[in-house]
Amino acid sequence: MDQNKTPFLDALKKYVEENNATFDVPAHHMGHADNDFKDYVGQMTYTVDVNAPRGLDNLNHPSGVLLEAENLMADCYHADEAFFLINGTSSGILAMIMASVKAHEKIIIPRNCHKSAINALIISGAIPVFVMPEFDNNLEIANQPTLENYKKAILENPDAKAIFVINPTYFGATLDLVELTKFAHEHNMIVLADEAHGSHFAFSKELPISAMDAGCDLSAASFHKTSGSLTQSSVLLRKGNRVSHYDVFKSLMVINTTSPSTLLLASLDAARKYMAVDGERKQEEIIELAEYTRNEINKIPGFKARGEEYFKENHAYGYDLTKVVIELESLSVNGFDVYRILKDKYNVQMELAEQYVVLAIFGIGSTKRDSDMLIRGLKGISRLYYISKRNYPKYHYNISFPETSMRPRVAYQAPQKKVKLEDAIGLISKESIMAYPPGIPLIIPGEVFNEAIIQRINHYKETGATVLMDYDDGTVSTVDYDQYLVNRGTYEDDRYE
Repeated sequence: MDQNKTPFLDALKKYVEENNATFDVPAHHMGHADNDFKDYVGQMTYTVDVNAPRGLDNLNHPSGVLLEAENLMADCYHADEAFFLINGTSSGILAMIMASVKAHEKIIIPRNCHKSAINALIISGAIPVFVMPEFDNNLEIANQPTLENYKKAILENPDAKAIFVINPTYFGATLDLVELTKFAHEHNMIVLADEAHGSHFAFSKELPISAMDAGCDLSAASFHKTSGSLTQSSVLLRKGNRVSHYDVFKSLMVINTTSPSTLLLASLDAARKYMAVDGERKQEEIIELAEYTRNEINKIPGFKARGEEYFKENHAYGYDLTKVVIELESLSVNGFDVYRILKDKYNVQMELAEQYVVLAIFGIGSTKRDSDMLIRGLKGISRLYYISKRNYPKYHYNISFPETSMRPRVAYQAPQKKVKLEDAIGLISKESIMAYPPGIPLIIPGEVFNEAIIQRINHYKETGATVLMDYDDGTVSTVDYDQYLVNRGTYEDDRYE
C-alpha cells in the first residue's frame, strides 16, 4: 500500500478548509469560544477538534477514510486488520481479552502484567493461570517469565483458551515470541500480546520482532508511547482466523466512546506515515543516541547504564535498545531521590524510578541535547552523593507476588470489609494496588495480603512514589468472607458472577 497517504488527516483538513457552520458537538464549535487553554495551545487545536461530521467516517463503524487509514496501519504491521484506539492500549488489552476468553475459561498470563489485563479478567470473568516472571535481584525488577515456564503452564492447562505475553516488559526485555507462539498454537491456544512499549518494533530490523511478525493473533500497541502519535492513541492488531473480526468488533463496541477525538485519530494517521516512510532511519539514529548515552553514563561514578548484554545475561531472549536502564551504585540517595533531583534541579524528566534504578525511554523525538542534559544531571548527582565505599542493602523487601485465593471478578464483586492496611494480613483483596508508573499491581482482587506486600506498599508510600489504591486514609478494601459465604447461595456458580 502507499504509505505516503494520510486519508483521515486529509479529510480533516478538507473539512476545516470548508469553513462550515457547525451545529453539532463539541460546544466550542471549532474554537469559536475563548478560554485560557485555547489561548495557550492555539486556535488550530480547537479548530480541528470536531466530533464525527459527514466525511470523517465513524470510529465504531468505519467504512471510509478511517477504514482506509486503519488498513494502512495494518499493512505496516503485516496484520490482517487494525483498529484505532483512542483510550490507550489499556482499551485494546480489555478488548482482546474479552474477545478471546469468557467467564470460567482459563488464560495463561504473566503476573507482572499491566493493571488493564487484571481489569480485563474482572470484566470477562476469566480464570488467570499466572506465570511468574524472572526477578533481577540486582536491579530488583521483574523481567519476562521463561519460555520453559510458559510451556509448562500450557502443558499443565490444556483447557486454557489463550496465553498473554508482554512484548517487551517496561524495562525492555523480550522472550522468544516466535517459539512460544508456535507452541501455543500447536496446543490450540490464542496468543495475545501487550505491546504497550513495543509499537516501534515493526519499523526496525535492529529491534526485537513485533507480535504480528511473530505470528500472534492479537496485539495492542501504544503508538503514542514509542511511535510518535498523541498520548492516548494506540492500535489493536489482528492476524489469522483464531479470533474473528466480529469478536474484536463487539468488544470494542462495549469499550469505545461514541465521541472519539479527531486529534488523536489524525495523529495516528500521520505518525503511521512517518514511521512507515522514515521510521527505520530514525530508529537507527535513536539506537545510536541511546548507546552514546549509555557509554557516557558508564563513565560517571555511581551509575551503570544497563543494556542488551546485561539483560540477556539475566534470562531475556532479546532487548529493546531504545531503553536505557540506569542502575545506582554507592550513592547516598535512592532511585526515587534521583528521579526527583533530576527533574527539580536539572529539568530532566525520567520515565520512572525504583529503589536502585531509574529508566530513560528514547523515542523518535529524543535529541542529543536531551541526552547531554541527563548526563550533566547525573554528573552533578554523582559529585554530591557518590560514596565510593558505600554498599547498598540489597533485597529490602520480598519482590514475589501474593497467593491467589479467589477469581478476580468474584473478589471484585464480593461484599467489602474495609480495614487498616496493617490489619489486612491473611485477608483477600478486593482492589488492585500499584505504584504508577509502571502500573503493575502489587496485589489484585482475589490475592491474599501478606506481610511482605504490606511492607512493599508502605515502602513505595515512604519514597513519595504515586501509589494507586481505593482509599487515601490508610485502609484497604478486602473481601468480607463471612458475608460472602452467607450470600453465596446454593448454586453451583457464585452469585457474584
